[in-house]
Amino acid sequence: MANPISTVAMRVARYGLPGTDPDPIDVPWESWPSFLGALEGQRLTGIALAAVQNGVLVVDQARRNELAERHARAMMLALIVERKLLTLGKSFGEASIDVVALKGPTMAHTIYPDPSWRPYGDLDLLVRTEDWQRATALLRRMGFDRRLPEPRPGFDERFGKAAVHMNGDGIEVDLHRTLVLGPFGLWMNPTELFGRTEVLSLAGREVRRLDDTAMLVHACVHAALGWTPPLIMPLRDVAQAANTGRIDWDAFSDLVRRWRLRAVVRHAFETAQDTLGTTLPAEAIRIAQGRSKRAERKALASYIAGRRA
Repeated sequence: MANPISTVAMRVARYGLPGTDPDPIDVPWESWPSFLGALEGQRLTGIALAAVQNGVLVVDQARRNELAERHARAMMLALIVERKLLTLGKSFGEASIDVVALKGPTMAHTIYPDPSWRPYGDLDLLVRTEDWQRATALLRRMGFDRRLPEPRPGFDERFGKAAVHMNGDGIEVDLHRTLVLGPFGLWMNPTELFGRTEVLSLAGREVRRLDDTAMLVHACVHAALGWTPPLIMPLRDVAQAANTGRIDWDAFSDLVRRWRLRAVVRHAFETAQDTLGTTLPAEAIRIAQGRSKRAERKALASYIAGRRA
C-alpha cells in the first residue's frame, strides 16, 4: 500500500504538468509535519508554494508561512550554489578547461516556469576526459577535497562517472566526465555533449549548459538509473523537459539509438507518466515504444533490480 504522505506529495509534484488533475489538495493537520518533511526532502517546496498561491494546495496562513520558511532556506542554498558556479566557471575558463553545468541551476532557469520551482543543493559540472586531472587539481586549489579516493591510477578516466568534492563550507561539487556509471556510461561518447551546449546568463555572467535535447537525455538517465525507486524531482525533470523544452526529437532519437539508451528512456518516460499522472509529447511516446536491444534491457535490469548494490 502506498504511503499516504508520499501519495499527497506526488500530487503536489505533478502540479502544472499537462494532463494532471487540478483538484484541490487538502492535508490533514496531523499529517502536516510529515508532509512538510517529505516536500523538503524531495525538493518540492517551490512547486508546493506555487500550488498554494494558486489555490490548489489548501493550507491556512500558519502552514503557508511554515512552507514559505522552508522554501526560503532551500532558495538560500540554491543561491549559494549559484554563486559558487559563477566563481568556479571563471576559474575553469582562466585555466582553459571546458566546463558544462548540469542539472539543478540549468534546469531551474530554463525549463521551469520559475526558477524557484526547482531547488537544488549541490553543483554538477562536466569536463572532458582529457581535462579530468587538471580539473580535479583546480578544485583542490580552490579548497575542494575529494571525498573518496580514486580506486587506482587511471580508473577515473577509463571507467569513472564522477567524483564528489566538498569544501569547508559544505558545498558539494560533483565533477563529471560522463553521465552515469557502468555500461551505459561506457556506451556514451560524452565528448559529443560539448557540441550540444547553449549559453545561460546568470547574474550577468555566461555559463555553458546542455541544450534542451541533451538535457532531456541526461534527465532520463538520471531519473531511470540514479535511484531505485526513482526520486520524485528527477521524474518531474523528465516530464518538464519533455513538455516545455525545445527538443530536437530527431537528434534525441539519434543519441538514444547510438548510445543504447532506448530501454533507459522508455523506463524514464513510463515511470514519469505513471508516477506523476502526466502526458508526454507524441514524439516521446514514439521513441519510447521502439524496441530496445536485449543487452540494453539486461543492463537496465542491473540498475533497477533489488540487488543493484
